[in-house]
Amino acid sequence: MPFSITWSEIFFALHFSVVLLCALRVLYHQRNTGAVLAWLLVLFAFPMVGVVAYLLIGEPRLGKKRLKRTAQINRFYAEFADNYINDREVARDHGLSIQQQGMIKMAENSTNLTANHDNSMQLLTTTDQITQAMLQDIEQAKQSCLLAFYIIEPQGKIAQVLEAVEAAAQRGVRCLILADAIGSSRFWRSEWVERLKAAGVFLQEALPVGLIRSLYRRNDLRNHRKILVVDYHIGYTGSFNLIDPLYFKREAGVGEWVDVMMRCTGSVVLEMAAVLYADVAVESEENLAQVEAYLKSYEQNPPILAPSQGSVVAQVIPSAPDQADSVIYDTILCAIHQATQRIVITTPYFVPNEPLLTALSTAARRGVEVTLILPAKVDSKMVRYASRAYFPMLLKQGVKIAEFEGGLLHTKTLVVDDDYTLFGTVNMDMRSFFLNLEISLAIYDREMTACIAALQVGYLAQSRYLQEKAWLARSKWWKLVENTVRLMSPLL
Repeated sequence: MPFSITWSEIFFALHFSVVLLCALRVLYHQRNTGAVLAWLLVLFAFPMVGVVAYLLIGEPRLGKKRLKRTAQINRFYAEFADNYINDREVARDHGLSIQQQGMIKMAENSTNLTANHDNSMQLLTTTDQITQAMLQDIEQAKQSCLLAFYIIEPQGKIAQVLEAVEAAAQRGVRCLILADAIGSSRFWRSEWVERLKAAGVFLQEALPVGLIRSLYRRNDLRNHRKILVVDYHIGYTGSFNLIDPLYFKREAGVGEWVDVMMRCTGSVVLEMAAVLYADVAVESEENLAQVEAYLKSYEQNPPILAPSQGSVVAQVIPSAPDQADSVIYDTILCAIHQATQRIVITTPYFVPNEPLLTALSTAARRGVEVTLILPAKVDSKMVRYASRAYFPMLLKQGVKIAEFEGGLLHTKTLVVDDDYTLFGTVNMDMRSFFLNLEISLAIYDREMTACIAALQVGYLAQSRYLQEKAWLARSKWWKLVENTVRLMSPLL
């Protein structure tokens, strides 16, 4: 009897081969064990969908040309930082512990940016405070006004900010706006684009997306940074997107977004500007040439910078998927392991992996007071369910979990003991740790740490603590849902 093969058998064999090849790529390319297991589950449980999903978003691909530009700008900045950013006294001998000095060195090895001791900082905790301070600084700008934000929604108070940038450009101030292609999609479709260009503002879309680009670049890698630099003297960063919470996502039913920003002067401002310019440079060959030319002219004719009167020791830590090390993730783990008294974390999205979960649990078991302040409602059901799957384990180990009921708490802070704060754009999830472009301030200062700790106490006053007994007594149906979604948590 002649041997015959049907088309269905051929299709099955080809399909199995593709799934197997993808599985081998997962084992070869994924560094995170949780991500490996999650992708293998998706590939074999939903083979057709899984293969397409992995090819589109499975690996943090930024494109070869972009990576080449990144390497070039990094080499340029290594020299530039030695002469112009880190040329002031390094902060390793300013009363810092050996452990803190080690954390500074670890981040510096990855970013070329070290800690400086000449900074002053002002914590801004309401939308009115943030926008009024930004407006005042932009209106007084004389040389430059640089903005980089994940989300720009030109409504309410944000329209006033954009009007101030427009007016600054019209009076001769060098103005630049970098906005994420997805996060700021409404901005890019608005009349503001042509209006700002007409005023002389340089606009750059960060990580543009498209069908062709998806063949060589992962479309869901986003620039999640929030930076404003005025005259290279004043810098802002934190959790605040350029949105007015009175208008933003009102239909989501989570309440107004609650954010903070840090207004800084000192060397950290130059480091923020360096991060922003690098993000602009890697978007195109033309941008790279312009940024390098501008910074070379800076070497010859540096702008006049007002001296900083501060003494806060701080370090800018940018993180991105194209870095060799997961610098912000490693920094967080180091800080948690070094805690001796207390750890307080505020984050809107809490989806830890096993090492982070273990670090928090063991800290609580060795007597450190560990508190998580999370919003009672978030704008992602998947994240909400995945996050809650970790609560039983944490509560059993003595970790305190408080749900903030005053809106969507979007503030991202980590306070360790009395002298260390991590402040910026990073959520406690795998996307922020390994996929997004983020920026954080590592602050080694008791006064600023006390200021942020007081902010956290204010959040706790609007929160409800979860009780272990009541939480474990919930319906088993919810436990099943949460633990099922948890399997996908490394991919969220």
